[in-house]
Amino acid sequence: MSRFVCDVCGEEVAVHEGILTWTRDNATLSNFKLTHKKDTRHGCQPESNNRFKDLYTLTMINGYLEFIKYLIDRWENGFSLKDAESLEKVFEQLNLHMHEKVILLTEDDE
Repeated sequence: MSRFVCDVCGEEVAVHEGILTWTRDNATLSNFKLTHKKDTRHGCQPESNNRFKDLYTLTMINGYLEFIKYLIDRWENGFSLKDAESLEKVFEQLNLHMHEKVILLTEDDE
């Protein structure tokens, strides 16, 4: 299965240890970061970001689609995206995971 890599420290992030955070202010979404949750071992989670979604939730089809819907709803309501590269980087990791998950679901059990 695909691995997730922390945008801050560069180490592997286990699904249950990860979090996606971003900033939402003045009709702008920015600074998307996939990191370790803040704990005694990791201080990677950006404190300035004011929105979050657990990585575990995002790796499930419903959670992934819910996040996409959140973004579409914001853009429909006039929000803009600042620092698109940060969101693209997050989606590169999530999309690889989702692709592998679909392949596993559709493989023949021969």
